[in-house]
Amino acid sequence: MSEVDGQSFKNILACWTAGITVVSVSSNDDWQAITVNSFASVSMVPPLICLNIANRLDTCRYMASEGHFAISILSDKQLDMGKRFAGYFDDQLSNRFDGLTCERTALGDPIIPDAMAWLSCSVEERINFGENSMFVGKVREGAWTDDKTPLLYHNRRWGIFQATEEK
Repeated sequence: MSEVDGQSFKNILACWTAGITVVSVSSNDDWQAITVNSFASVSMVPPLICLNIANRLDTCRYMASEGHFAISILSDKQLDMGKRFAGYFDDQLSNRFDGLTCERTALGDPIIPDAMAWLSCSVEERINFGENSMFVGKVREGAWTDDKTPLLYHNRRWGIFQATEEK
């Protein structure tokens, strides 16, 4: 066995396949969002999720101050959307929401168009860990569709899901 440093830790975690979400929040009609793959369910009753956001980001500050956020789970047809909110096109956009028509949750947060599912959450807890904050959110509302497949991230590459068995 060997000691795990920062780079080896990243390499190990690259072996984990994760779905791609966009976490969004509205503060005084200023929308912020970021692509996130560190997302998980915590509890079914009550419905709780958790995710991690870098403290340096406006998205993190808005989530903490406003006390709510939305999560859009992206489909395999939304690679450009995932990359848009990961900052791949920041040199081409004055705002990551440019040209998008988004519905809003009851709490006012934008939902990414054509997402395969979405959740609206209130912040139950924020815990600072190093350079990131872990947010635990209580799910307030949401929706999904069964006719889409997820966009995935594995070993620093974006991809699609291929089922090996029927439902």
